[in-house]
Amino acid sequence: MKRGFASKNWLLIILLSTAATLTIMTSSVEAIAAEKVLIVQDEMLQMLVLEKFLQEAGKLAVDIVDQRSLPASFSDYHGVIAFIHHKLEETAEVALLDYAKNGGRLVCLHHSISRGKQVNKYYFSALDIKLENTPLEQGGYAYREGISYALVDLKPEHYITSHEVTWGEKVAYTRSDGPDREEKKLPSIELDETEVYLNHQFTDSSQKILLCGFKFYNEKTGRWFMQDRAAWIKHYGQGEIVYFMPGHRPSDYENKNIAQMILNAIVWKK
Repeated sequence: MKRGFASKNWLLIILLSTAATLTIMTSSVEAIAAEKVLIVQDEMLQMLVLEKFLQEAGKLAVDIVDQRSLPASFSDYHGVIAFIHHKLEETAEVALLDYAKNGGRLVCLHHSISRGKQVNKYYFSALDIKLENTPLEQGGYAYREGISYALVDLKPEHYITSHEVTWGEKVAYTRSDGPDREEKKLPSIELDETEVYLNHQFTDSSQKILLCGFKFYNEKTGRWFMQDRAAWIKHYGQGEIVYFMPGHRPSDYENKNIAQMILNAIVWKK
């Protein structure tokens, strides 16, 4: 009788343990399925590097599409990344902004802010960005390719800039925004053989959370540029738009710290 009773108890324990395991597995699968990211792009090579990192380091499921292959809804995605170099089609423009407005996290990379987007109806207004068509020395927009610059940490306490991110040598930096304009030594990450954008103008600087600046020496003019424009967060509707200037070449995303900050921007909880 005791053996029979014990056997029944063991059977019950095994059944309960199996049920619990299946429940945990089901919950894990559901959690993984919920952590999906959509990349909307028109240059694939860089995004393949980023995709690999997001999958391996972030355990995220990643879908990559072009502007002609947008899903009917973005609601299944935990975050959406925009990497559009050339024309931003209005269908994609509206879908991306609606996603953020309705509570999504839209991460715009590198040339997602460029001169060609000025013709779009809603995009720059939503980002509160303008690019002046004046000479560089008068604050006009310009880019420099094949150069090196230092990405500078302006918000070391923020999850995006701190979680699993290793900053390097401190560089002398003077803020372009905010009340504190004294030169300070701030941690940096050096980016080589890439592209920098100069004179992105904010129309709402007080409403953005400034994460990173950049320090760039223009050899042609002998001038240093230090601008708080390399990474920022803007609340938009019920969601957020996050911008990162790094990302011109695949090597930018091969830099673990840059890729990690993009991952952090996706999974960051307010």
